[in-house]
Amino acid sequence: MLLCVSCLLWLWGASLQIDVAGVRSFPPELDVETRIIGGQEAWAHSWPWQVSLRFSSMPACGGAIIGPQWVISAAHCFLRYNKESLWEVVAGKHDLDKPDEPGEQLVGISRIFSHQEYDTRTKESDVALLKLERPLVFTDFIRPIDIWMTTLPEAMRCTVTGWGSTRENGPRVNRLQEVNVSLLASDACNEYYNGRVRPSMFCAGKDEGGVDACQGDSGGPLSCFTGARHELAGLVSWGVGCGRAKKPGVYTKVQQHVEWISGIMNDENRMYDDVLSEQEERCGKQRISSCDRPPGTAGISVSQKGRVHVENVTESCPFFWPWMVSLQSNKQHYCSGVLIHHRWVVTAKHCSVSAKEDVVVLGVHDLSQKSTQTILVDEVFSPMHDASFPPRADLSLLRLSVSARFGPKISPICVPEEDEDVDDTWSCFTAGWGRSEGTEMNANRLHHAALTLVNQSACVQKWGDFISEDHICSHPAGSASCMGDSGAPLFCHKRDVYFLFGVVSWGSWRCDADKPAIFTGLSDYRSWIDDVTEQ
Repeated sequence: MLLCVSCLLWLWGASLQIDVAGVRSFPPELDVETRIIGGQEAWAHSWPWQVSLRFSSMPACGGAIIGPQWVISAAHCFLRYNKESLWEVVAGKHDLDKPDEPGEQLVGISRIFSHQEYDTRTKESDVALLKLERPLVFTDFIRPIDIWMTTLPEAMRCTVTGWGSTRENGPRVNRLQEVNVSLLASDACNEYYNGRVRPSMFCAGKDEGGVDACQGDSGGPLSCFTGARHELAGLVSWGVGCGRAKKPGVYTKVQQHVEWISGIMNDENRMYDDVLSEQEERCGKQRISSCDRPPGTAGISVSQKGRVHVENVTESCPFFWPWMVSLQSNKQHYCSGVLIHHRWVVTAKHCSVSAKEDVVVLGVHDLSQKSTQTILVDEVFSPMHDASFPPRADLSLLRLSVSARFGPKISPICVPEEDEDVDDTWSCFTAGWGRSEGTEMNANRLHHAALTLVNQSACVQKWGDFISEDHICSHPAGSASCMGDSGAPLFCHKRDVYFLFGVVSWGSWRCDADKPAIFTGLSDYRSWIDDVTEQ
């Protein structure tokens, strides 16, 4: 079965007829001897799905058009630089040295989706989807390509295109190049690469070398002819050198990632980008049900060592709270946060998160173990307020540099409406990684505690003028402020759906039973959250 990208075109108002996807516009009439590794210059605009990806206005990678607003490329292209505003797509291009070629379209990138399972060591899942700021207008110069979905026949001849080097360690070329390669048997290729070629990859080239993609072709398409049209089989991923004997090029097998591709495109087409409107079934649900330590029922950890008193805290079941994230600097945890959307995390302002430096670690239970996804913090937003103590408006929103990919270990928590207040009809908890000194907790593992809320008047009696209307108070035993985990959430549930009501701000560092813990309540800041996340 073919992933028919052209069948989705009506969603974008495109007028392209469905029979031109993968059809070459300008078939070659003569050979031009400008070689890449064993290849030649392509006939101008004869591969209309080929695009050039520019980073800071410089050619960086290749890609292929699979929809009016979608381009596919390699994840490794965005490993170091994944801020969308620095990238743009040039479609309908042949000569990179010619500005404004006839038929050329230049479009910015609004979203970069790198596969969440991309492994920099093994090169598995080396695929990325790029959502464009606006749809391309399809012409004879610009067309999409469908994805090859049947078994790839061994020894089949396909074509790799790109603007990469014509020799190993050589300079880029300015005009689009093409090279015909043969698909190689996986067993033979694994002999050449000592078993590094995984089922989600394939090799193409020649055993004796001489034909290959090369530097600068990363993410570019390997297109195979069906007899009527071309279909996208692979993306240039990795290899050793360029055109060496017994070192063929290794490609991402695109058909292995069709479910992931379809999921992202369908989500975006259904307008899941409306930041906090996707509350109903996608947020606030526990994803791991086989838990032998239900919330608030497990053993109590109590210690008074060093005059610290912590109780009602238990280690959580792994991934029981899939919205919990660890904020890290130089691979060290320093605060907790909570995921409210695939691009946004809430934490405390006093955590002082550094944009472009600190990372959000998602899908993790034990900080000493590998996480599901790690994402750079792109921007930090906080309400305007003075820096007095106790802190007011102690809240920050973190915009992630790429989207979190939801699954069993990663999903968002719901954010309540502005007029939704928490009371004693809700069951409330907090969670975090906390401190280990003076307690029995392993601070590397996520812990949680059931919380008892304290009404505002009782809280004012204990803390006086330190308490303001935007504060929520809880009994200190087991609170995140007591556990020493800044930025940890106060979340509560009714009917098995969890809502984020607050973020820990301050409290008694000794966990004094007479001093409630203080959370910054979200309800007063809901309109601010909406304004920031809709930017």
